Amino acid sequence: MSLSSRRREQLSAAPSADLSTRWRLAVGPANYAGQAHHWARAVERRLGGSAVSFAVEQRPRLRPGRGLSFHADHRLPHPRMTTPWGRSRRMRRVLRGATHVAVDGFLPVYGRVGRSDLGEDVRLLARQGLRVALISHGTDLRDPDAHIQRNPFSYYATAPREWVDLARGLARRHRTIAADLGVPLFVSTPDLLLDAPWATWLPVSIAVSDWCTPRPALTARPPTVLHRPSRTVPPIKGTQIIDPVLRDLATRGRIRYLAPETVAHAAMPELVAGADIVVDQILTGSYGVAAVEAMAAARLVIGYVDPPTRALMPDQPPIVDAPPDRFAAVMEEILADPAAYADIAAAGPAFVARWHDGTAAAEALRPFLDGSIATT
Repeated sequence: MSLSSRRREQLSAAPSADLSTRWRLAVGPANYAGQAHHWARAVERRLGGSAVSFAVEQRPRLRPGRGLSFHADHRLPHPRMTTPWGRSRRMRRVLRGATHVAVDGFLPVYGRVGRSDLGEDVRLLARQGLRVALISHGTDLRDPDAHIQRNPFSYYATAPREWVDLARGLARRHRTIAADLGVPLFVSTPDLLLDAPWATWLPVSIAVSDWCTPRPALTARPPTVLHRPSRTVPPIKGTQIIDPVLRDLATRGRIRYLAPETVAHAAMPELVAGADIVVDQILTGSYGVAAVEAMAAARLVIGYVDPPTRALMPDQPPIVDAPPDRFAAVMEEILADPAAYADIAAAGPAFVARWHDGTAAAEALRPFLDGSIATT
């Protein structure tokens, strides 16, 4: 069955009766962009069971004042800020009463980052009687060489060799772990199905109501364009290509440009609502949480979802493709006739409601939780 037909069949199913006496799900510890927490709430709403999220705190002395930016039901100290015994004790408390664990981001559950074998953690959880699944978010699973082959604009192509070698080895190790353990594998972005065809798409999810805004996009003159610069090294959004183009347009009075270096996630809904156009990422060939949030706000989203990824999608995201070699030209086309793109922006909320309000994610997890797919 294709991704498209399988997902539509899942979404057509009526919500289950209360399953809270049958299972209790724990999701963590990566919680990237608050996804573990959103997925936990989604399965409670849609499936009627019980779920908790857990996440690891950032290391305070490395990022003073930053702390954990996203909600989680349970917060664990950074592995370097506690003892293995202390972390294990806290995890036992988190997992008390759990029947299922979705290990998020290929991070260790019990051990120290970089010092533990995730496979050992998964086998330990299984011995404790827990059903286990893995969740990937991107670089933790993505094959750099395959990504370059299908996407000529891949961020791996220009990244430092040492970083690519490290990413290649880590992703290969994670794919091997996932295959050897035989547990269900979920991926948060659809392009990762190209790297792990046996996986299941677990759509990123947001609190849609946080992003609704009454002002339609593309009504301001000049339009306001928002791009949050890459904070990773190497940059994977394509900021090094995006920023010069947008700064030039702003200098010429064609746009009002917002490029916040650091902003709390709680402030993002207001920032997105004040924009007409949100430029996301143009090097990964996919889309993530930031694009979903902007679509929910009915902003015009500029990005690049490459053809192989679009071919996998059961429904096409209303994202204007602007690969690096056409980014400047696409911006000029939009600015020449903003009204022509209004319908694309307006289609965002409906797309998000279909795929990213948590319903589709809960349905993706249903077979894992109800036992209709095999787990170790």
